[in-house]
Amino acid sequence: MYSIKTIDCHSNDMILYQCTWLITETVRFNELQICERAILKAPEGKILTLIVNGVGKGIKPGIYKGEVILAVTDPYVMQPHGLMRANQLAREFHCAAVVEDGQVCKEKCLSEIIQRGSLDGNSLRHARIASSEECFNGVVVAGSSNFTVKDVKIDFEGFGDNDYLGVGTAVTAIDKSCVLIDGCAFHMSGVTRCVIHAGGDSQVTVRNSKLMNVSPDTDWLGSFTWQLAISGSNRLVQLTDNANVTYENCDMFSNGWGICSIDGTEESCRLIVKNSRLTLSGPRAHGYGVFCIGENEAVIDGCQMDIEGYPLMLMGMEGLGKATIKDSNLRSGHFGVFVVSDDNSVLNIKDSCLNTVDSSLCIKGSSTVINIDNTELCAGNGTIVQLMDTEESGMDAGGYVVPVGIEDKPIPGRDLATVSTSEDVTLNISNCVLSGNIYNSTTNIRAYKNSVKTGMGKFHDTVVGILKFPPALPDSASLETPDGMLPMGADSIPPVPPEGMDLSMLDPVRKRHHGDDLKGPKNIGIILKNSKITGVISAAKQTYREGITFIDESNRQELSNITQSAAPTVNNGVSVTLLLLSEWIVTGTSYITALAIQAGATVKAEEGKTLIMTVDGVETAIVPGSYKGKIVISVT
Repeated sequence: MYSIKTIDCHSNDMILYQCTWLITETVRFNELQICERAILKAPEGKILTLIVNGVGKGIKPGIYKGEVILAVTDPYVMQPHGLMRANQLAREFHCAAVVEDGQVCKEKCLSEIIQRGSLDGNSLRHARIASSEECFNGVVVAGSSNFTVKDVKIDFEGFGDNDYLGVGTAVTAIDKSCVLIDGCAFHMSGVTRCVIHAGGDSQVTVRNSKLMNVSPDTDWLGSFTWQLAISGSNRLVQLTDNANVTYENCDMFSNGWGICSIDGTEESCRLIVKNSRLTLSGPRAHGYGVFCIGENEAVIDGCQMDIEGYPLMLMGMEGLGKATIKDSNLRSGHFGVFVVSDDNSVLNIKDSCLNTVDSSLCIKGSSTVINIDNTELCAGNGTIVQLMDTEESGMDAGGYVVPVGIEDKPIPGRDLATVSTSEDVTLNISNCVLSGNIYNSTTNIRAYKNSVKTGMGKFHDTVVGILKFPPALPDSASLETPDGMLPMGADSIPPVPPEGMDLSMLDPVRKRHHGDDLKGPKNIGIILKNSKITGVISAAKQTYREGITFIDESNRQELSNITQSAAPTVNNGVSVTLLLLSEWIVTGTSYITALAIQAGATVKAEEGKTLIMTVDGVETAIVPGSYKGKIVISVT
């Protein structure tokens, strides 16, 4: 057995052979050789970093020449926040710079890796930080700090491990810090590694900066988010807790599952992306430009976006979510806006253009109010609104069973003519000229209930952190997660509520939705004001591609990939209201349940064709007034 050898002084050359080497303080070499099976350690409670010519490296066998440093520092202990609060996961951070309460924490900083520039309690300026070490953090700003990162270049490569907690970011802001990032260039190449993490009660402004995260090829493409058809292995920036962040005049690029993420918030956060260019692209990329989730607000203002997936994904909660798109040009390889499991949010789209390969808006399992004003919706598949049944059935689902051959049956007493702002989907369209179809193919089949449950899987400590557990469990409850791993700090808590457990946490949703779980049939209300639409507005049926009977992680792109066609109403009411100066040019048979035409508004066929309208089977003239029942408008 080898004894432990201590290094505590500088040397021109050093060979660290097979042995355990204790580096007690920072030392420097001109040449360092680390042999196979050599073990390098810092004193207990310290962190050891290898820096070669100013660049951080992972400590592994090899010959290193030039200015070679083995640096010993204290870690920064990141307390649980964001989604890691659930299981109280803390983490030791390995950082280039730590500023707390306006003071530089010298014992936690690596001055040797900060090339050029200056660092003090107020700012880091004109510097470069580069490292290929996994999970290495750039700047952490904590406490009540007012801090500026100006003209700084940060280049990191390597695995990020836990972006929920801000592991491996260029800049992390927490507590009550106020951080300005200006004129910077941050480049990441790593799986689950964010560029910027805003948490705690911080206020972060990022402007005139270039932010990029290019993930290398990997087999892991996001296992527990597959039901959103998301793939990729990183997101660019993260907002959590009670923080607020603004990105202004920034270039933002990722080849992962998202650009601007919100996750694990406590109260209402605000994300503003202004006058910026956002790109999500690459052979493994599919996700969102901006994700508005929870009781938060997201604003896209004056932006150019080119997203493989959804420029905006909306999953607001408790009637407090709010998303805005204004003065923006959004291009998408899939949908323009993806609304899923949304609980009474308000979406505003104004003075913008959405140019999409598929539907402009895909909505499922949601009750949402959508206001569209002076906006172009250019849908490649001809569908402006795709309101459909949801396949989303929780992150522990392993597969969705497509309900082939199952027919929807009318719900006795269901009101198909009235649209509730809390139960249904409301579409207010003002000052628009649109061409395309609006379909409602929701049913009461609720096929998501037949999804196969397999557990969430495990990806290091991220999944453990996002599991949430109720305080009391039956004696028969399982003690293990689906992969057999006990949750950290919860060695007697199961990962999912057992059958029969009190789910009173859902009471606010049930109160707003009369006990419904948001995922059943919806009515849709379309209100046109000073607008013209050419197309079909109708109840519809939906079909998946021929032969698709089961959707899981491997073919996740089949989610929402349906074809809708007009069909008689069953449980999916469609109400159309045309206010003054509005016009609906009907291009095909449309099945609706309510029609209101104000004086001065018109419903007509394309030139050279005529319309026939029946209400409950009785032919009726299409003139100003209100009509309810089974309304069929046919083109001849």
